[in-house]
Amino acid sequence: MTVAALGTLMESEMREQPYVLAALADRFTAIGSEVAALFHTQPPAGVAFLARGSSDNAALLGRYAIELHTGLPTCLVAPSLATAYGREPTGFRNWLLIALSQSGHTPEIVDLTHRYAAAGARVVAVTNAPDSPLSNAAHYTVPLDAGPELAVPATKTVTAQMLAVLALAAGLAPNGMSAREAAELPSAAAHLLDYPTGVDAAAHLLSTVDRAAVVGRSACYPAALETALKLQETTGLLAHGFSTADFRHGPIAVTGPTTPTVLLAGSGPADTDTLNLRATLKSRRSPIILAGTSINADLPWPPQAHLADCLLATIRGQQLALSLSRHLALNPDHPTGLHKVTLTH
Repeated sequence: MTVAALGTLMESEMREQPYVLAALADRFTAIGSEVAALFHTQPPAGVAFLARGSSDNAALLGRYAIELHTGLPTCLVAPSLATAYGREPTGFRNWLLIALSQSGHTPEIVDLTHRYAAAGARVVAVTNAPDSPLSNAAHYTVPLDAGPELAVPATKTVTAQMLAVLALAAGLAPNGMSAREAAELPSAAAHLLDYPTGVDAAAHLLSTVDRAAVVGRSACYPAALETALKLQETTGLLAHGFSTADFRHGPIAVTGPTTPTVLLAGSGPADTDTLNLRATLKSRRSPIILAGTSINADLPWPPQAHLADCLLATIRGQQLALSLSRHLALNPDHPTGLHKVTLTH
C-alpha cells in the first residue's frame, strides 16, 4: 500500500464533516426544543453525561456549555460505580441524563441508561444508530445521521456529537449557541479540510519523537483530549491531553527538547492562559505547535462562536493524526489491535 493510500477511509469520512454538520445545524433549533419539552413544567435539577472514549470528549464540551449558559450542576457519570461496585444511581430524579455512544451498543452505556431512567432521570441519547439499544432506552434520541463510519478512529461522528450537545445546551438556555452560529460551522469546517495549513510540517516534527503533550483550556480542553486520543490510536504516539491549568500544576515537567507541546487556543477568555504558556515552554526548549485563531498559529482556524472552537480544533487534530500516520507509514483506518466498537461492561 502506498503512503497516499494510507488512511483513505479516515480521510474520506473526515471530508464528510461539513455535510453532517450542515444537516445537524438545520435541526439545531428543533433539537433544543425537544429537550426543553422534556422539562416543560420545571427545569432539570442537573445534567449528567454518560459516555466513553471520543464520546466522553464530546460530553465534556456539553458540560462546559451547560454550566456556562445555565448554571445547572453537571457531572460525568462513572459507569463502574454501578457496573463494578453495584452502586445504584440515586438522587437523579428530574435530572437530565445525556448518554452518548456512536454505535449505541456499548453494554455499560445502555445498562446505565436504563438505571438512570428508572431512578427518575429524563434520558436523551446522542447516537449514530437511532434504532440501537441505547436509543430504545431513551426518552428522546438525537440521531447524528452521519452515515456509516468504517475507519476505526471516529471523526465525523465526534464533531457531530459536539454540535448535538451544543444544541441540547441551547435548548436549556436561551443565551447559548445560536442557530445562526451553528449554521456558520459547516463552511468553516470545509475551509479547514480544503486548506490543511501547516499540518504536514507539524506531523513531521511529531514523527521525530515518541511522546507529546496536547494542551487546551475551556472549549479547547475537550479538543486537546480528543486530539491526544487520535494521535494515540492512529500512531501509537505517547500523547496526553491536559487542561492548561492542570498542566501548570506539574505535568509541564514532562516537556523539553524531545517532548513537543501542541497548544490549542481559540477565541475564548480562557485561551489567553494557553497562549501565555509559550514563554515557559520556550524556557524548557520544548518545540511548540500552536493551533488556533492567533495570527501566528501553525495550524490556524477562523474565529467562530467561542464553544465552536472545540469542533474546529478537533478537525485540526484529526488532520494531524492522519498526516502523522502517513509520515510513519501506518494505516490509521485499521490500527493494530483496535476495533471500531469497544464493548465495555
